[in-house]
Amino acid sequence: MRLYISFLILVSCSNTSFMQDDGTEEKMIWQKSRRLTWNDYKGKKQKRFAAASTVYSMYRKIYVNADKNIMASVKAVFYPKDSWKGNYLDDALLAHEQRHFDIVELYVRKFRKQLSEIKVKDEKDAQQKLDSLHALIDKDMDAYQDKYDEDTDYSMAHDEQQSWIQKIDAAIDSLVAYQNTEVKLHFYSK
Repeated sequence: MRLYISFLILVSCSNTSFMQDDGTEEKMIWQKSRRLTWNDYKGKKQKRFAAASTVYSMYRKIYVNADKNIMASVKAVFYPKDSWKGNYLDDALLAHEQRHFDIVELYVRKFRKQLSEIKVKDEKDAQQKLDSLHALIDKDMDAYQDKYDEDTDYSMAHDEQQSWIQKIDAAIDSLVAYQNTEVKLHFYSK
């Protein structure tokens, strides 16, 4: 499922809630040390009134590891070939787009935290809980993304943009315990 949200004439972001990782699509996993550059935007410019479009997702999957533990893999992902840039590009707009990707990481960490606190019966139960939690987290993230755009006027309100940069960075740092992309799920006690 892909949701395309156009933001006035400046920014367009896309949230791909879940995309199966079959290894065929170019993607970038969020890393604190690796910031987006305009060269990362490799998609064909769309005929929209936007300066750029960032396509991101919350990748998630359940698997059983070699030790027979049920694991959840949850990652913030950016899709270069689906993300595009227009002609009006500057550092402020790129910083704004980076924060959209950072918000995905923030909510991925919140997701991992919640997953670390749940109990499951088996792999099927784990998948159902993962999907249910994802729906809630994704809805909250979308509302937060919208609030970010409204408050920053899509990168045009420079003071608000700086305030949001600090707010997002602090929120991510507060969840440093959940930076690992793999979460071991816990079973109900018998």
